[in-house]
Amino acid sequence: MSSDHYRDGTKPTRQRLVSQHIHQHVRTLTGHSTRPSRYPATVVNMLRFLVTPRWLAVHLALVVALAICVIAGWWQLNVFQDTTSRQDERDQPPTAIDQLVTPGHDIGTAADRPVRAEGQYLNEHQFIIPGRIHDSTLGWFVLIPLETADGTIVPVLRGWVEEPDDVTEPASSEVTVHGYLLPPETPQHATVRSDQELGDSELGYIAPEPFSTATGLPGDHIVHGYVLRTTERPDTPGVTPVDVDELAPIRNVSPWQNLSYTAQWWIFGLAAIAFWASAVRSGVRSRRTAEGPDPDDPDHPGETEQVSESARPHVPS
Repeated sequence: MSSDHYRDGTKPTRQRLVSQHIHQHVRTLTGHSTRPSRYPATVVNMLRFLVTPRWLAVHLALVVALAICVIAGWWQLNVFQDTTSRQDERDQPPTAIDQLVTPGHDIGTAADRPVRAEGQYLNEHQFIIPGRIHDSTLGWFVLIPLETADGTIVPVLRGWVEEPDDVTEPASSEVTVHGYLLPPETPQHATVRSDQELGDSELGYIAPEPFSTATGLPGDHIVHGYVLRTTERPDTPGVTPVDVDELAPIRNVSPWQNLSYTAQWWIFGLAAIAFWASAVRSGVRSRRTAEGPDPDDPDHPGETEQVSESARPHVPS
């Protein structure tokens, strides 16, 4: 039988031949048939497995994993920003202390700032703070008030001594002190027992209340913090300066390490999304395989369209 006849021997009409040619040409160009697919499974049916209890648990696990990764990464980023911000504060040039703080009030955002204070030391109110370590050696901190011209009392941590007898008195003339403004300590900083009696020249920790009580100076005149001395003019030998990073470290790790942790957490989140997408894709493929290939699927190019006998027009011979 001639190839231009139907199986029943009838000859196709010219219109039918043109239509078949158009369909074949479109399929060749695009990889898709212009005819509606006779494949029984729709997209909705294919994806219906994603709302089964097992897959709902997978979706929930993905949401939880993403939440953990985003929150942990954001926290590490905030730590990095806080660390770099505090370091930037310490790298600024010194500012006159009276321009940053008000006596009797919290120092607030002035913490960690390099400051300059001018005035006279009140040598009669110099104290030592026991149980402080410097270079792995137990010793004492030396604390003394500095009175400025307007009557502000600035507690100054001069440095560290190994023995109380090593303490020297500073100059009685006017001095200029440079250092870092740090927030007051808390009772938890004290290294002596709570029931331990301190000497007349000893303090347990650096804070406005015990400092005012020990010196008798008015609390509303005292800066609610203290200056860690780095230099002073004129200088007085005999007291070892303490480095600010030793006394008040910003972080025990590099800030760039926190930034790398941020990237790692967010990469873990992207990996979780990729794993979920791969699992969904594998599920769809397994169900397509189980239901058989779609004749109109461009992934099966070897399959040709065939028009069913019932769909072909019957032209009498």
